[in-house]
Amino acid sequence: MLAVLSLLATSGFANARDISLLAMDDYGGASTATFGSNDYVVADYQELVKELGATIANKPMAPGETLGISGFNVSATTTFSFIQTGSLDGTNPSGWELSSPDESAGPVALVIPSVMVRKGLPLSIELGANAGWIATSETGVFGGWGRWGIIEGYRQLPDLSIQIGYAGYVGNDELEVGVMDESMTLGYTMPFGSIKGIHQASFAPYFSIGQEHIHGAPRVDLTHSGLDGRITGVTGFKTGANDCSTSCAPGEVATVYDKSFAPLVVGGGFRLLSGEFTFTVAGTYTPKVVPTVSVGMGFTY
Repeated sequence: MLAVLSLLATSGFANARDISLLAMDDYGGASTATFGSNDYVVADYQELVKELGATIANKPMAPGETLGISGFNVSATTTFSFIQTGSLDGTNPSGWELSSPDESAGPVALVIPSVMVRKGLPLSIELGANAGWIATSETGVFGGWGRWGIIEGYRQLPDLSIQIGYAGYVGNDELEVGVMDESMTLGYTMPFGSIKGIHQASFAPYFSIGQEHIHGAPRVDLTHSGLDGRITGVTGFKTGANDCSTSCAPGEVATVYDKSFAPLVVGGGFRLLSGEFTFTVAGTYTPKVVPTVSVGMGFTY
C-alpha cells in the first residue's frame, strides 16, 4: 500500500530533482554574476540548503516509548516535504528553479520513500537507521539516531524519550548537506482489544520538539564561475564557522555561521500497533522552512 502511494505521488512529477550548483551561474540564458545589492543567488542558495536539510532530517516516526531490550522494528516509510518552489520575492526565480539544469521549479513537494530499522537495547536505549531515495532524482538520504527512554512503561505517567541523530544528503557531486537533530518526544500508549492478552493492540499519540543544525557546502570548484565567493559553506554550528574567504587554501571553502540554520522543529503523530503490525503517521513543522508529513507501515518483533 505504501509503495502504491509513493508511485501515485510521483507519477505526475516529470521534473527531476537533481540539484546543480553550477546551473545557478546563469538563468534564462543570462549570467547571474552581477546583481549588486540585489544578489538573489545567495538567498536562493541558502534557502535551498535549509529546505533540503529540514527535509532529510530524521523524522519522529516512533512514540515516546522505546522498543525494549528484545524489540526490533522494520518499516517502509514515505515522507512528503512541501518546499518553496515559487519565487521568494515575487520577481526572481526560486532556488529550486535556479539550481535545476532545465530551470524548472518542479513539483511543490519532495517525496522520499525509504526503509527504516530500529533496535532496542538494554537500559531503555534504542538505535535506528533510515535510508531513502528522493523521488525523480539520482540522490538519496541516509540517517541514523540513538534514543533513550527516560520515563516509560508507567500507566500513571507519559512516556518520555530524548534523541540525537544525523542525516546526510547522498549522491550529489556538487552539493553537500547534512543535519544533526536533537529532540524530545512525549507520548502515551493506550492498549485496547476485545480480549486482553490475545488480541493485543495499542494506540500511541505523541508530541516532539527539538532543534536541527543544518550545514551545507559546495563540493564542486566554483573558482572560475561567477558564483565564486557568493556560494560558500553555511552552517548552524557555531563551531563550524571557518571564515577563510580572504585566505582559503586550495580546495578549502569558507563556512559562515547563521543561526537561521539551527531552527526549532515541532512534530507529532500517532502509532497504531496490532499484534506485530505497526502503522505510523507523523508530521513536522520547521518554522519559516518546511512542513513535512510522513507515513510508515511495518512490523515490530
